[in-house]
Amino acid sequence: MTFVSCPDRDQILSATGHVVVTGGPGSGKTTVALRKALLRIEAGLQPAQKVLFLSFSRAAVARIMQAARANLPRVARQSLDIQTFHSFCWQLVRGHGYLLGAPKHISLLAPHDERALRDGAKDDDPIWDAERERLFLAEGRIAFDLFAPKAFELFSRSKALRLLLADQYPLIIVDEAQDTGTEQWNCIATLADHTQLLCLADLDQQIYDFRRDVSPHRLADIMAVLKPLEIDLGAQNNRSPGVEILKCGNDILANVPRGTPYRGVSQRAFRPDATVRDTAIRQAVGMLYRNIKAETGCPPTSIGYLTNWGKGVTIIARALQGGNGVREIPHRVVMDEVEVLLATRVVALCLEPITDVWQALAIGLDLIAEVYRSRGNTTKAGTLRRAAHDARAGRMGRRARCPPALKNILEALSMESHTGEPGADWLSVRRRFAASGVEELKLIAQNVIYLMAFNRGRRIADTLVDTWQRYGSYVEARTLIEAAITEDQIVGAEGGLEGLNVMTMHKSKGKEFDGVILLHLGRLSPFSPDSEISPHVKSRRLLRVGITRARHHTLLLTDAFSPSPLLQGHRFNN
Repeated sequence: MTFVSCPDRDQILSATGHVVVTGGPGSGKTTVALRKALLRIEAGLQPAQKVLFLSFSRAAVARIMQAARANLPRVARQSLDIQTFHSFCWQLVRGHGYLLGAPKHISLLAPHDERALRDGAKDDDPIWDAERERLFLAEGRIAFDLFAPKAFELFSRSKALRLLLADQYPLIIVDEAQDTGTEQWNCIATLADHTQLLCLADLDQQIYDFRRDVSPHRLADIMAVLKPLEIDLGAQNNRSPGVEILKCGNDILANVPRGTPYRGVSQRAFRPDATVRDTAIRQAVGMLYRNIKAETGCPPTSIGYLTNWGKGVTIIARALQGGNGVREIPHRVVMDEVEVLLATRVVALCLEPITDVWQALAIGLDLIAEVYRSRGNTTKAGTLRRAAHDARAGRMGRRARCPPALKNILEALSMESHTGEPGADWLSVRRRFAASGVEELKLIAQNVIYLMAFNRGRRIADTLVDTWQRYGSYVEARTLIEAAITEDQIVGAEGGLEGLNVMTMHKSKGKEFDGVILLHLGRLSPFSPDSEISPHVKSRRLLRVGITRARHHTLLLTDAFSPSPLLQGHRFNN
């Protein structure tokens, strides 16, 4: 994005104190922040000093990195440190957590492991809160949600640490400041007396206020602490100029139908029975493709296929997969990975050399039990653990179908050789699970189907290729895959979004696409939940986020028999 000067932007660039910049999607907040960073870098930094750019998600970090490559010279980018809050706080706690009484070696309690350990406990469960604290202090294992609280505790106790960080980062830019959690913001606030802060915010994009540490009053808190220069870039639109995508999103948010269609926004209604629905889901891709090519002269390079609930992601993905003579439409799925990553360990076990079938069976049953624990199904998890105990004694012992079916798969794999091609070997194991006819194994197959579609897939495949070339087998596949996943969970960016990407609207936050398709499917997934009373403010805010992810065109794919109240009175192109 080309930087365009104006009096407001000039004030931001020349300010020597704290600044808060507000504005809607595409208003240029990131661009002016990067220009501010460039000027600070060019003004001169001491050795080891950098400008820190923090955001709340890997997607946002990936977007900022892309913008930095487009707006900053290579030399300047070397002095820009772009991180998620999780990554920033993790580095602090890993390096200094011993000051809080934890062991010197601190390790991550990965989200999928945490979900399993919870046994269905909610976020506000005091028993789980106490156990999480014990894991940190006694075992040095820290959950993601403790990164920021422990980092804040370090800052609160140590002025020397605050001064050290402030000296390292003379300018800190906080992206999506309205979505910062309480401890995340407190960490930054403790540095306010020692370094310059630039906060970027848009209250109309605050869609994570369902989290207990995110406050709808965050921006007011920031203003009270910083007493900053406040600049509102308003509804300036640099993301989708020439179309009315932002206007449409704003009108839906404000519940002000204008009664005429919007340039760059169209709607297609469909009957909700499965066959017609799946056909409509597939056809919508071609419709969006043709609309963008007609409007811009070029085909889209990135498309977001969005809905507002997890099952909707599955419905879209299955329709795009095709089958039974219907060709697959290539796509990438971005979804909650917790259950997927737990299931991944089961398939990874089957990739490893199997020398003792009974021992492998016991491990496999324990791993499947973890999947059910993550779902809160402690009864099923207990049954599987008892079966694992029997397997360690070399007996089947129970009439459940899962243990003998898994044992048959392991026995077959122990007598065969993998190919050394991770993708093909992974698929072969998954197909065995899917064809087993056993509920537990089919669940594993269903969950891991998209692992290689996550951006983690390439890193995992490269790791497995390397170990195959070294040893002629996938030795310690579980450990290798776990290391690759853990690294990405903490510091990894989500990478490019080329092609067709399927996700929830929450997951789309911080992303941009050439075009967006939004699926609304009746009472299963209304654009406003039944629990929210009119005028559905939170749902309108979320829908606005989804609509405004598009640069050129947004297509609303809606249930003809159950119209959304959010769209009532609005008109769209067909």
